[in-house]
Amino acid sequence: MSFLNLKSTNPSPEDIARWCRWLGWTGLVMQAMLGFIPLLVVVTRIFTGQQIGRFGWGLWLAMACLLLLLFSIYWCFRYTRIAARLVLAERRPSKPAVKRAIKLGLLSNLAIVTLATVIALWQVSAMTLRLLSVPQGATVIAPNAAVPAAAALITPSNMITIYAMISTIAAGLVGLIVALLLIYLIGRHRVSQDSF
Repeated sequence: MSFLNLKSTNPSPEDIARWCRWLGWTGLVMQAMLGFIPLLVVVTRIFTGQQIGRFGWGLWLAMACLLLLLFSIYWCFRYTRIAARLVLAERRPSKPAVKRAIKLGLLSNLAIVTLATVIALWQVSAMTLRLLSVPQGATVIAPNAAVPAAAALITPSNMITIYAMISTIAAGLVGLIVALLLIYLIGRHRVSQDSF
């Protein structure tokens, strides 16, 4: 496709607008799809069996990560609005303003990846410590109805939480890729330092 030519030495504002629109919508859809499971997990954790006073720091970090993900999804939509302004010469934003907007998206996605990685490492470490508490060579037999969820080594909710964190990391990576591609493309525009 000619409109996706990254090799152009000096892309026009219209080329940059097409990229912003295409990458903005792609990032928005992919992050929304990847963010559905984490949203479901956090909302379920908040509304089932946990009182406000008993929120652990892991749940607070997960909520912060989810808020950052929602912001990043909105920011991908914002790239499409920047694209609409780039097409019209009289409404065209300055190059530093566009770079600032993209850098904010980059920083929010870096924060998402960092927080989600910390939460995932914490969850995996906790499960690993539980598994290491079993004596070497022991066989764990857990009939379905006889073992309460608190006594189980690894529960389905543990695995769903890990999956949610991996989905969040993937959503953050999508946002990082979108922002880095846009920064690269704007950096190739060489007509003027401050305008398109």
